[in-house]
Amino acid sequence: MKRFILLIISVFTLSFSFANNYVELSDLENNLVQIDTSSVNFYELQTIKLYPNPASDHIVIDYEIIFVKEAKLQIYNSIGAVVFSKVLKDKHDKIKVLVSDFKNGLYFCSLQIDGKLLNTRKIIINH
Repeated sequence: MKRFILLIISVFTLSFSFANNYVELSDLENNLVQIDTSSVNFYELQTIKLYPNPASDHIVIDYEIIFVKEAKLQIYNSIGAVVFSKVLKDKHDKIKVLVSDFKNGLYFCSLQIDGKLLNTRKIIINH
């Protein structure tokens, strides 16, 4: 008799556990089309490419930005002074910057998105 009761309790427990898992799987299948955007870092989706590097006459800055309110591109010299600045209006563009007036040395090109400094790249100017 004890074995029979133990068997019934075990079957009931396993059935109840399986039913709970089945409901969770069913809920998961119904919600597969929903995307959790809270874990996506939109700032990592912004890209910037510079070429040629090292540069002597000009440099081309190819950028792509998405999901932003304000974007700015700045070039700094090695002591931190801004030598070029441009507010970006388009989401994707190529900008040609003349660097023939820049002194030889190391420069940094930074993309600022919504007040945050992102994607800083090194530029070497060598005339």
